[in-house]
Amino acid sequence: ALMIATFGSCKRDTVGIADPTGPSTLATILKLGASPNVIAAGLQERQTALVNAHLYKFDGSPVSGKTIHFEIRDEFGFKAGYGHLDNSMVVVSKVTDGSGRVSVTYTGPTASELDVADNFTLYVFAWVGWDGKEEISELCPIHIVGDVLADLDLEFELQAFPNILWVPPSSTTTSTIRGIYTYQNGVPVVGRKVFFEIKRGPGVFENGKVLTYAVTNANGVAELLYISPPHSQLTAPETWVTIEGQPETDWVHIQNPYDPEDPPEKFWLHKDMDIKLIKGTGTN
Repeated sequence: ALMIATFGSCKRDTVGIADPTGPSTLATILKLGASPNVIAAGLQERQTALVNAHLYKFDGSPVSGKTIHFEIRDEFGFKAGYGHLDNSMVVVSKVTDGSGRVSVTYTGPTASELDVADNFTLYVFAWVGWDGKEEISELCPIHIVGDVLADLDLEFELQAFPNILWVPPSSTTTSTIRGIYTYQNGVPVVGRKVFFEIKRGPGVFENGKVLTYAVTNANGVAELLYISPPHSQLTAPETWVTIEGQPETDWVHIQNPYDPEDPPEKFWLHKDMDIKLIKGTGTN
């Protein structure tokens, strides 16, 4: 009963006796969403989700200047102690702007702070006071994936688009290199460096270097451009370029617990990938 009372979708709570004729603002809507809505509890780092609220009339016109309160709750509707909102607060209040919008950042826990099952769901609950003693409220779920930064729980994929480059006589050409860093359940690893290196062959990355890094975005993708050498520097009709990608992890330097004689490199998470350069002739 508590869950039903607390987590109804965009509802109006009547604390006292309402006006029998009903309020003139009955058609006001509070919309709430989190991006991303799945984050992971790492061994050291904390991932974040941006929670956006939009308060507007049924006809789409925004409601500005209203204070929206945000709170972290568990699945039963009680205040939850995992993670925090802006300024390390569990409850935050903000005023809607001219577009009727406002946002807060939810910062998740680390794995060591969890005493619950590895995967669970929290809710950001938002409410705004309205005419008399009424409230308009809404909530959005944020799924927490816990205790996942072990070596067997990480996956890394390296891609090139395209992976065959035709180098015309008059210019260079490029390929988009992507390192896709996720947990085994598909949850992206956000805000981690992925190191890229041209291990063999000519060309550079977009910053002019052969060893560099990019940071994973909300989808777990670190992306940068590979730039081929000019046509004049290719000495063969076909040239192969090998690129390596390696994401940073919390366990990259450990020894094999079953065989201490194995080098730590055995446990580095990395992938190699080849790109084929074709030296164009004439206009072909």
